[in-house]
Amino acid sequence: MALITENELKKKIKERSLANCCLVYGDEDYLKQFYVTAVCSSYVASGSETFCLRRYDGKENSLDEVLEGALSMPFMGEYTVVIARDFPLDSLPAGQKEQLSQYLKNPCDTSVTVFWMDSAQVSAKNPKWKKVIDEFSKYGDAAELQKPSIAQLRRMLPAYAAKCGCTMSGDTAEYLVSVAGDSLSALFNEVKKAAAYAGEGAEITRWHIDGIVSPSLEAKIFDLSRLVLSGDAKGALELLHNLVVQKADPIDIFGVILMSFTDIYRVKIAVSSGENAVYPAKFYDYKNREFRLKNAARSASKISGESLRECFDCFADADRRLKSTAQSGELILERLIVRLSLILAR
Repeated sequence: MALITENELKKKIKERSLANCCLVYGDEDYLKQFYVTAVCSSYVASGSETFCLRRYDGKENSLDEVLEGALSMPFMGEYTVVIARDFPLDSLPAGQKEQLSQYLKNPCDTSVTVFWMDSAQVSAKNPKWKKVIDEFSKYGDAAELQKPSIAQLRRMLPAYAAKCGCTMSGDTAEYLVSVAGDSLSALFNEVKKAAAYAGEGAEITRWHIDGIVSPSLEAKIFDLSRLVLSGDAKGALELLHNLVVQKADPIDIFGVILMSFTDIYRVKIAVSSGENAVYPAKFYDYKNREFRLKNAARSASKISGESLRECFDCFADADRRLKSTAQSGELILERLIVRLSLILAR
């Protein structure tokens, strides 16, 4: 059996046809929690949670406890639901791996056990995790819940805005993602705030977003890059200081500034080869970040290849200093900003 899709997971929960053992993982925390909660609501009658719902945590409980809970007979209900959060299924001792494997092949038919990878990082590229995923897919259900694409968010956020009593265009939704990031829980929270700010029946616009939405750290650092590229060294240095005061890691700040210049380089190469600005998204991970390439296109035509090479020399020097000297990270970044500004001003 293959992995089940989000729609298949939704249908199985609604129809109460989930396998008796299910693995839920992926990079979208909101969706994972939403569907785990949906399993509990679907299989456990209101008022019977004390008797029919059992929760375990990988940091506090053992696999033996989980399987013992799964084998317990339901009381005051048709099913016992077991939620096992963040169990290290990829690194279980050999005996426990075999124990889980045997249970997957012969589960209790009066229980539904969900292994919920909440904060645990799961990757099918990791051979150990791939084996776990394959086994759940074969004998139970496995669902990977990924962050929605920009196209999906352009539909989901306006729909959520409507539930909050407002309207929102797809373009405004995409702008919100560029400001607040692509975490669904954060985006829904920002839409709710913007709706309250705009008022019942109003349209949420960029103006409302700029007035009420808290920019993500990444968005703030991209603003720093934008100031450097626009020749506003003073503004860039002021923003750098504010970011450091807010405890932003200099290495993280450096990485995002470098990313901005890398975007420009990729766009410049693509356009010079006769392709459009978003062509690099075919080869690099720009999921929900295509706007970075569009923004980079505005700068790519204004910066010569020679200037870009000089900028990357500055990045190499700053990278070495950040990683091999005791010099202040803020001071190294200040020097980098000034050097970049001088190169771009020529």
